[in-house]
Amino acid sequence: MIVEVRRYASLGASGTGQLPGDPQDVELEDGATIARLLEELALPPEAVHLVIVDGRIRHDREEALRHGARVALFPPVGGG
Repeated sequence: MIVEVRRYASLGASGTGQLPGDPQDVELEDGATIARLLEELALPPEAVHLVIVDGRIRHDREEALRHGARVALFPPVGGG
């Protein structure tokens, strides 16, 4: 299956020639979870604070994705 991923801020798609927020198609095995997606992208789980799948915030990293899902990944942010 293929999911569309957009990585923002410090999770930007470095090394891929894409800018942060650009869509990236990722091929995964059927039934792959959010956690598996993060593994495929070589992102440590603690580096991803917010996961949005098809416009809804997802907290369960073991939730299965579906073909064509649109996933947005955000790091923790700080400010002052």
